[in-house]
Amino acid sequence: MFKLKRAECTNCLLCMQACSWAHESPLQSLAFSRIRIEDDWPEVKTIGVCVGCKKKPCITACGVDALVWDGYLRLDKDKCNGCMECVDSCTFKGIQVDPRDSLPLICDTCDGAFKCVAQCPTGAIRRM
Repeated sequence: MFKLKRAECTNCLLCMQACSWAHESPLQSLAFSRIRIEDDWPEVKTIGVCVGCKKKPCITACGVDALVWDGYLRLDKDKCNGCMECVDSCTFKGIQVDPRDSLPLICDTCDGAFKCVAQCPTGAIRRM
């Protein structure tokens, strides 16, 4: 899915804007982005997005089988009980929380368009 180069991130937040625009237009709030940039200077920035890791501890942690892998992580909102075990289990901080309904927000690759990658001016986030 993604290759991340945190040191190349300038904290411009264009990736977050592109994600929000792609999924939540016309809201365009960074709070609805499936990718998060956390900058705790002087520490290296954290780029939180589902990278499609091999072990997928989020799926294992989900006690109601609301998560499945289908080329990207899919959430069945009807099954999800909002426990956030998936969020806590992700070592990449790849699952965000929707402030509207407190359910997981997970990257869906913009249906293969990877809008965040297209907007990153430094290549800090790349498609694999």
